Amino acid sequence: MGSGSSTLTPPSSPEPDSPILSHRAISPEKQKSRNFVRACNDVAPIIIKDCKEEFQHVSDFKDPIVYGYIAENMPRHPLVKGKYFLVRDASEKSDIKKSYSQFKAPNFHQAAKGFPVYGAGQPTEKGLIYLIDHLVDEGHTEILLFNLREEPVLFVENASDMLPYSIREKENLKKLVNLGRSSWEADEAEARIRKEVIDLATMKEENKFYFYRDLENLQREPHEIHVQFEDHLLVSEEVYSRHILCSHCVRYRRLCFPLESAPSDVDVDSFIDVYKECPCAFDRTHGSSMAMLFTCHVGYGRTTLGMVMGSLVLAHHNGFNSIVSKSQRKSSGEEDACTAVHRLLSLIPDGQNIKHQVDAVIDLCGELYHLHGEISAAKHLLEGTTFDQKVDGKNAQEMLYKRCCHFLQRYLFLICFNSYLTEQFSQRFLKPFSKWKRQHPEIVRLLHNVHHPNFHAPMDLILTDRQFMVADVYIGLDVMSSQMDVRVPNFRKLNLKGFSVYGMAQPARDGVTKISNYLLSKKQGHSFVVLVNLRNDVAVECDGKTYSVRDSTLLDEPVIHPGLSKEELEEKEETLTKIIKTNKILTYNELSAEPVEQEFSSVLTPSELADTQKLQTLDMQYYRVPLQYDTTPTEQDFDDLMTVIRKHGFSEEYERNKTAIVYYCRTGKSRTTLALAVTGLVMCHLRGFPKGSNIGEQERVSCPNAQYTKGDFMIVQKLVRILPNGQQVKREVDFVLDECFETMSPMHFHIREVIFVTYNKIIKAKSEAEKQQLRRQSLDALERYIYLILFNMYLRYDKKIKWQRSFSQWMREVAVNAGVFELLDNLAFYDFEKVPTLFKTMNERWSNRSQPIPFAGEFK
Repeated sequence: MGSGSSTLTPPSSPEPDSPILSHRAISPEKQKSRNFVRACNDVAPIIIKDCKEEFQHVSDFKDPIVYGYIAENMPRHPLVKGKYFLVRDASEKSDIKKSYSQFKAPNFHQAAKGFPVYGAGQPTEKGLIYLIDHLVDEGHTEILLFNLREEPVLFVENASDMLPYSIREKENLKKLVNLGRSSWEADEAEARIRKEVIDLATMKEENKFYFYRDLENLQREPHEIHVQFEDHLLVSEEVYSRHILCSHCVRYRRLCFPLESAPSDVDVDSFIDVYKECPCAFDRTHGSSMAMLFTCHVGYGRTTLGMVMGSLVLAHHNGFNSIVSKSQRKSSGEEDACTAVHRLLSLIPDGQNIKHQVDAVIDLCGELYHLHGEISAAKHLLEGTTFDQKVDGKNAQEMLYKRCCHFLQRYLFLICFNSYLTEQFSQRFLKPFSKWKRQHPEIVRLLHNVHHPNFHAPMDLILTDRQFMVADVYIGLDVMSSQMDVRVPNFRKLNLKGFSVYGMAQPARDGVTKISNYLLSKKQGHSFVVLVNLRNDVAVECDGKTYSVRDSTLLDEPVIHPGLSKEELEEKEETLTKIIKTNKILTYNELSAEPVEQEFSSVLTPSELADTQKLQTLDMQYYRVPLQYDTTPTEQDFDDLMTVIRKHGFSEEYERNKTAIVYYCRTGKSRTTLALAVTGLVMCHLRGFPKGSNIGEQERVSCPNAQYTKGDFMIVQKLVRILPNGQQVKREVDFVLDECFETMSPMHFHIREVIFVTYNKIIKAKSEAEKQQLRRQSLDALERYIYLILFNMYLRYDKKIKWQRSFSQWMREVAVNAGVFELLDNLAFYDFEKVPTLFKTMNERWSNRSQPIPFAGEFK
């Protein structure tokens, strides 16, 4: 609360000298006969005549009471939870369908074409009865009732009805407040708020509390309403659940749908569970007639989302013929151009048809809220705002960007949901949606990272103060001291005898030449060099020095482009070179110094850099496999690396130690080491594991917490136990990681040991945000280690067929049966934590991987 708008007052309590009265109720007859009470103390008995026993309410309210007012010159009164006002749920302006007068529920409407799917805003207690009676009168014998609200709602007595109220903050009275992420949490939040309101009301003799009915006409506000008992103030559970007993045809469930984005997997599973309970769920010949009723705040967004889900289910029950053939699109089709939509359609079977069905059902339910129109409107608003534009003190561009992402996520979810229905409806939902989604990790990653703020940013932002060119090389980068010898920082070789695999940081022109000449020299004996670029950011070489694009708000890191293909990255780099060649550019050669304006005569992309070297070194090949920095590689990342390894590592030239594979990223550290480990595992399976990888051949480790530096976490041991010969599979991974570390120990980076090192930093973290970041980073490192174990299991399992099946396929077809995805969905440090963090789930861990930088360019 703002200063002057609230004060703290301790809760009232009985005066110390007041008589303590009994809580027991007695009959009038006994009351007449009991005309005195005898009380005793240490001195003498005291007789008090002609007294009566009465009730007394003693509140156990312990928190300080905060008083506040909703506007100047308005009365001050206690606030719920010290900061909330109770406000009438929906105004008459929101009732577009004018249904409140008849049904006591705003915006009651039905899906088009007579589909038995209905939606409404929040009904009153009587209104819900009217809605159910109306559906029964329509001939429906099975009614599925869904309350889609995640925010707490209280129903206040008003004449013969109970009207809905919700809590609001003074800073934003129109915004709904969410206190729970699950239906249980939401119900409990309502019960706690009710108890507090009654406690606050009954501290005074009037037993009244303050409620606001009309925020646009404050002259008559607030209203003091009598709320002495729970009967005067109902919660949603009481209003909705009683219909299950009062009417045998009603099945009810509360689903906490978020205001803008997609529903949780738990709520989707719950929705399907309610549907499955109906006797006519899968039987078209059954005599029952089913209807679905969805209610939320005003009956727009969440209600329509629920109606689309319900309609999709019924369409799979009855067939899509009556919907799809005559569908009339109401949108501009701009959502079709979204990169995420195209990517999703490529991941699911019959993607275009699945999407077409969803579009038809969105049209069917889009009378009040059309998702395509919402995406288009939000997109145009976003692209029309400027970087520094403010709304109510907040960055308008950031708010609109989040809204666009949420709407797009909702649309992508519906396509995924329909794909799930297509597969599972005929099987009567043998798999819950949550399990189906877990078993498609590529879909999980896409749904929770629908867009990156710089996906389609123009490269000419480097001509403004929004982005800068920053040199890749910095003081302290070359911990391997290789710059003097080969003109590239952190150059080293994988420490496995007979394996020609190398790693390094980003090379410039002289570095590529020096490395090529070194590897092709007689001393090294190689006849072919394979150069593999692992960067997923835009980098160019300017006059013999490499630079990357950085955002002005995050100069320490290059602007990454997760999900972009190598072709898309190279296209951006080509555009950037054209801009640099014709303009003076502000560049940072060291972040500790001021930027300087430079004009470059020679500008090359990494691909052009390799092509230039090929003119001198014909025996050379260049590849790009973009990997995300310091996170778990995807299944496709392993497949892409495997493609390069198969092409060159399986050849006879490599067998004779003639081909050298060289990986590089910006620093030559995290991504490069991962690629070295992956290549080392593949080569060991081709040639056989050297001594040190079998049981009893490991060196004994004597150091504090050796169990954890060796990777023996509970969750890892769980994985090892479910894999065939799992201990040996892990042992082989550990052997290769140790050999990778042997030649790069000055870098102090060991893929396995960094897990515990990162987790240990949480103890010294100074803020909760820093702790959360370290928790996520440590789990990312743990997950990366687990994926290496799974990849090695794949190499063992499919060796007999020479890995004709990709790792992605193996994970979907083989690993899924061992419960690997269930394990990945419960990833945590159970060794140290009694309560795992939210990041234990794939959804939370893989979500919001975008950098915290402002949006730029187009949303598509």
